[in-house]
Amino acid sequence: MILVALALLGFGVVDLVRWSPDDVAWPRAIVAAIAGTAAVGGVAALSGMDSSGVLLAIAISFVILLLWSAYELLPSRDLKPEFALALVMSVIFALIALSGSADPIDGDLATWYSKLGFGFVRQVSVDQFVLGVGATLFLLGTANRIVQLVLRAAGSPEGEDTLHGGRLLGPMERLIIAAAVLSGSAAAAGFVIAAKGLLRFREIGGGSGSNVDEITEYFLIGTFTSTVLAAAVAILVLAAA
Repeated sequence: MILVALALLGFGVVDLVRWSPDDVAWPRAIVAAIAGTAAVGGVAALSGMDSSGVLLAIAISFVILLLWSAYELLPSRDLKPEFALALVMSVIFALIALSGSADPIDGDLATWYSKLGFGFVRQVSVDQFVLGVGATLFLLGTANRIVQLVLRAAGSPEGEDTLHGGRLLGPMERLIIAAAVLSGSAAAAGFVIAAKGLLRFREIGGGSGSNVDEITEYFLIGTFTSTVLAAAVAILVLAAA
């Protein structure tokens, strides 16, 4: 699962570095892509991968992460949501399919992990641990952008001005849902979704006419997309056990 872990790590680092309340320009997008590539290359080198594999991972990662980081700057605006969604999903699914061709994590990273003084080291493999770290970063940053892309592709209005705090509540919600799935508590995940609906009820009902329908659509599509992402990533981490 090292290939999938590197992909999640790279995307997660890129989106955390490039995050900005303002429009992202090329310099910031390039810096984010470099940071994500450095994270991928560093972990690949520490995981025992040979030098040719590390260089290949760096080269491919930089191209993909730069496209992902700067997709909003591409000239064809109509293809942006579909292109970006296809890019991130195709990369992850392709690496899942190829995960069996990669060796388990070894080298300095495995040595460091084995010497950690935490009890979970005996139950959680280093591969699953690295995948979990990459998954956490992915859910914190990249999942937000995926939700926004799905909303845009569906033609839903981006209601951040109406539903305040979505960019902060979303990551927290996903982490809680992922933790619930990892612990085997589906009821806890359902409680989080229900509680979010209750907390948002006043904001959703604060509009009138078609505005309520638009906000409700935004809320439902965003919540379901966010939930599916959190659950899918958590299942992927469980599968690495």
